[in-house]
Amino acid sequence: MTTSNPLFVVDATPYSRDDVERAVATLCRHSALAEPSGRRLAVCLKDSFQWLALCLYLKERGGSVLPIHPGTPLEAARMLAQETGCHALLHGDGATLEALDPSEVVSLTEPAPGGELIQLSSGTTGRPKAIMRSWSAIDRELDSYVEGFPEADGLTPIVACPVTHSYGLICGFLAGLRRGQVPRVVTNLNPRFILGTLRDHPEHLLYAAPTLVSLLERMLPEGQPLHTVMLSGAALPSPLLETLVGRARRVCQQYGCSEAGCIAIAPRAESPGLMGRPLGHLEVSAGQPGAPEEIRVSVSGAPAIATRDLGYLDEQGHLHFLARLDDTINVAGINVYPGDVEDVFLRHPRIDEVVAFKRPDAYAGERVCLQFVAPEPLDSEALRRWCRERLSPHQVPMVLEQVESIAKLPNGKVSRRQLAQTHAADGQAEVSGVTP
Repeated sequence: MTTSNPLFVVDATPYSRDDVERAVATLCRHSALAEPSGRRLAVCLKDSFQWLALCLYLKERGGSVLPIHPGTPLEAARMLAQETGCHALLHGDGATLEALDPSEVVSLTEPAPGGELIQLSSGTTGRPKAIMRSWSAIDRELDSYVEGFPEADGLTPIVACPVTHSYGLICGFLAGLRRGQVPRVVTNLNPRFILGTLRDHPEHLLYAAPTLVSLLERMLPEGQPLHTVMLSGAALPSPLLETLVGRARRVCQQYGCSEAGCIAIAPRAESPGLMGRPLGHLEVSAGQPGAPEEIRVSVSGAPAIATRDLGYLDEQGHLHFLARLDDTINVAGINVYPGDVEDVFLRHPRIDEVVAFKRPDAYAGERVCLQFVAPEPLDSEALRRWCRERLSPHQVPMVLEQVESIAKLPNGKVSRRQLAQTHAADGQAEVSGVTP
């Protein structure tokens, strides 16, 4: 470990190219790592430095790798490796490389020439699936990402999200290296530690999940501004976006999917659904204002990828995201987008968190349902009057359910699909969990 000419930093520890080479040399005592070409490797390492060093090595040597979040239990990591056609699993402190039983491994096509990065979809619309992307495709994405986001030049990337996922790994870490910056990867998710890192690097570009950004904004000391914040994964609720814009010099949003990587970047987020101009190496189609359609994307003339997202391109060619197709609620032929309903309820002074989803209805086809979190019980009739003054009749939730917490997936996202399935045959009263 050295403090001179660091290549990147993990928490407070700087690492140089020499440190990376030494770490890789240690790991390469495993013969499968010494010659990684043509093999798929699953990696679940506790030490983020070890993983990042190995990632850079495998990318250079044409290895194929599935990064697994370090908090994943060994048996779960083993199952993920088997389901994605990996030949071996490197886990724990890197001392053990476990060869996987071929009879237990899903048979897949041979890895792409030059190797590939294997990622898992988020699972918000079903069971996560494996996405294989060649390193050459990722290099194209990196070139286009850096070219399409010049506002990041000269800023220190602060990557406060998992570097086992494409958002943190590709857009935060690898793109930072491509710009010639020194990325700072944060694994200590204590908000005070992150705020201290941001304070020590005032010209920063923060990559973080919306939930963490929301927490940091609330804890941000008076007089300490945020510089540039990049959001991804879900459109930020309007109330939080408005607050964040007032605390940061620049708030950006990016949009993507597992199969194509980053698709569009908005260097200044003016509204929750504005995702900006598509990256130059992509062809993107969607609907028009007032007539949204499924967003479809193709790379270099390849068959179009159906994103299952609803959106449109405006007259300036900027992409707007409205909702997941599976999450859109059709009330008597009128589309209701969950985010529109959630934005209204988040403006209630006593509501902290909400999620809108759908439930079948014999008369309207589907109806809006809503779960919310509040520090104290809310009066049902008063809440209904409040929302009827701010929502169209087809947007008003049929079910208002106050809960202690809203269920989330392991990646921190809410699955409206799971909530919809849970409530599909639910015969509960029209208002549940709200004090009458």
